[in-house]
Amino acid sequence: MKLLLNGVSTEFGESLSISALLERHKLKPETVVVEYNLRVPLKQEYDRIVLQDGDRVEIVKFMGGG
Repeated sequence: MKLLLNGVSTEFGESLSISALLERHKLKPETVVVEYNLRVPLKQEYDRIVLQDGDRVEIVKFMGGG
């Protein structure tokens, strides 16, 4: 399966949910916002959304600072 992940074409050997994708990248759902095919799904949907070949995913991580 090939995704466009943060603007980079990325291949995965198997289908993943958004939750599994975040786990694979060691990201906690409460610290990121995910855009999936131009929409921002609710965090409660992350387990149910199974990514498909050609999907576009943007992950934005919050950073502290000042």
